[in-house]
Amino acid sequence: MSLRSPTAGPPIEGAAPTGPRLVVRGLTVRFGGLTAVEDVDLDVSDGEVVALIGPNGAGKTTVFNAVCGLVRPARGTVTFEGRPLGPTAGLARRGVARTLQGLGLFPGLSVRENVAVGVPGGGVDAAARADAQLADLGLAARASQPVGSLPYAERAAVALARALVARPRLLLLDEPAGGLGHEDIAVLGAVVRRVAADGTAVLLVEHHVDFVMGVSDRVVVLDFGHVIATGAPEDVRRDPRVEEAYLGIAADTAPHTGRDLRAPGATGGLGSATGGGGR
Repeated sequence: MSLRSPTAGPPIEGAAPTGPRLVVRGLTVRFGGLTAVEDVDLDVSDGEVVALIGPNGAGKTTVFNAVCGLVRPARGTVTFEGRPLGPTAGLARRGVARTLQGLGLFPGLSVRENVAVGVPGGGVDAAARADAQLADLGLAARASQPVGSLPYAERAAVALARALVARPRLLLLDEPAGGLGHEDIAVLGAVVRRVAADGTAVLLVEHHVDFVMGVSDRVVVLDFGHVIATGAPEDVRRDPRVEEAYLGIAADTAPHTGRDLRAPGATGGLGSATGGGGR
């Protein structure tokens, strides 16, 4: 990948000029008798990177899938630009793009064809837009190759290009650093920050805490389906309840009493734990 800035999407007609672009309030999801997440609040504004983290089973992917319309909440709301968000089939037309943990590429198609799939509605300019996006990410030389022939890091970059070619106003990244080496993660972080600098709102689910702390403006921490911390990366890193969730270190405060860590008073330290990679 190169570090040139991908193009952010054009403003939507009638979109609210102020306030968060994505707003989640009171999100509760149940699977049968199991409450997977309960009363989750989060928001993402233009040009902001918000990370959703937590140990295995915390509910990260459940929240992410509820935002994408893949699961139906039992209670709560998910709105994008002031309107309910979903279902999945309509996300691209609304200005929302996402990546997948398994990449979801078509191995027998070329890199160009895989990226062109991400252009909403296709169109005669899909291939040209795909080529421009590949050039932005330093993949122009791979355009005609079958995507299945590429090493994993380059396939991950193709998956990112497919999301960015839609010119989203909201980019949803599902464990984008998974399977990448140190240098590739550093490049990914730079690209994510440049996408946000162009005005795109970014929500990511990730288990690489060091990557999260370096790329995010705010971090939301889930444990057992509840928000236990929300705030700037360094405030979250020092919160004792986050240490307890990741490292098993007992906190003096009761768990599951989510607190906005933008207020002073957080103590402790998370160190460089990588956390769990679960949902």
